[in-house]
Amino acid sequence: MNSKSSKVASQEPRVGTLTSPSGLTPARELLGTRQPAGGTEAVLVPASPRIRPLRTASRLVQSRGRSQRLARWLLAVICLAIVALAWLPWQQSARGTGSVIALNPQERQQPITSPVKGLVLNVSDGLTEGASVREGDVLLEIQPLAADLAATLELQTSDYEGKLANTENKIELYGEMVRSLEVARDFAVSAAEAMVQSAEAKLRAKQQTVPAYESKALQTEQFYNRNLTLFRQGVKPEKEVEKAKQEWDLARAELAAVQSEVQSAQEELRSKQSELEQKRSEAQSKVDQYRAMVEGARGDLNTLRKEMRDLEIKRSELDRLVIRAPRDGKIFRLPVFERGQAVKEGDYLLTLVPDFTEPAVELWVAGNDMPLVRPGDHVRLQFQGWPAVQFSGWPSVAVGTFAGEVIQVDPADDGQGNFRVVVGPTAEEDWPDDRYLRQGVRANGWVMLRTVSLGYELWRQMNGFPPVVAEDAKGAMDSKPSKPKLPK
Repeated sequence: MNSKSSKVASQEPRVGTLTSPSGLTPARELLGTRQPAGGTEAVLVPASPRIRPLRTASRLVQSRGRSQRLARWLLAVICLAIVALAWLPWQQSARGTGSVIALNPQERQQPITSPVKGLVLNVSDGLTEGASVREGDVLLEIQPLAADLAATLELQTSDYEGKLANTENKIELYGEMVRSLEVARDFAVSAAEAMVQSAEAKLRAKQQTVPAYESKALQTEQFYNRNLTLFRQGVKPEKEVEKAKQEWDLARAELAAVQSEVQSAQEELRSKQSELEQKRSEAQSKVDQYRAMVEGARGDLNTLRKEMRDLEIKRSELDRLVIRAPRDGKIFRLPVFERGQAVKEGDYLLTLVPDFTEPAVELWVAGNDMPLVRPGDHVRLQFQGWPAVQFSGWPSVAVGTFAGEVIQVDPADDGQGNFRVVVGPTAEEDWPDDRYLRQGVRANGWVMLRTVSLGYELWRQMNGFPPVVAEDAKGAMDSKPSKPKLPK
């Protein structure tokens, strides 16, 4: 019994394991065949009910034709994508956002402030927000707070003019005194110097006579001593000795008198020298005193002139009480009202938007792209309110964008790492008229850089690398300025 059951089990095929002499059992060995009546093709029929689970499993593992076609399409798309990534060109760009401005700074929004302190007296008829004005048109009139300010300034001006004249006369008078004192000083010093020279000459004359009197005194002394010796020897009488003694005494008296005269001459010379220094210092002190008075008067003159300039400025402010339009344009904001509104110097009166002749766009570009942007680079612009479809990688297929050219790149950022780039129109393509391009209209811009493959661009974006510098821009950036030739 067991042998029969094992034999039957060995003859029953298992689901999913079809065996054959080669290791796999073909379906024809498990399924029966049926020959149709009029055909030549055999049809597989179940050989036995045991084979039905195998038939169901084989149908489940088979793929349908729709799935195969989808797989083929996906494979073709992947192949095309690989080819596109390798060969399809892509235009790199540095993107920035900004707004429309006037290229000339004088044509941008101009806030007009009050030049003086006063009251708004009158607002011109028809002057409202949005009104058009011409250059030189009267916009506002301001009245000074002091009603008689003009008359007061005239009186003050007259007073200062009189003070200026008096001060100038003082300066001239003091100058004359300085010159007179300098002449007197020179004369007094010259006279004192002459007296000093006379005293020196007198002293030299006295000093020249001293040696003669000294010689005479010495001779008389020797003659007296010789006579005294001969008298003691009894050769000379006493009378001759007394005579020699008298001559010696006279010579010594004369020498003492001459030496006294020399001392007197020296004292006189010292007195004359001190008198010279005294006269010189006294005369110079008077000159310095009047010079100081001249400088003081000049300081007063400069102070008066400064005050006169201040008065002239105040008087010129009266001429600026009438506010006129600096340029042709339109009134943007008018927050003042007439008769009673007090304004101070520098207070905001209104905003004028001038008519601009040449529009421009200021774009803010990230600091990572700033080194790649140079004046003269080509830019594609998209303006707010103007329908456009932009393909940054293929600018040739973009619709509704306009060409521009980089005019200026600011040397410093805005404090947040963004740099301002000013873009102007080109001669190749006109921008929309002022109906669409008003100052402040938002704009998007793409600064065109180098053309690379699409695959490289995707790889660069995924890795966060900066764009590639164009060849011409790279050459300009790498080129070093030539050193100036110094003259030999």
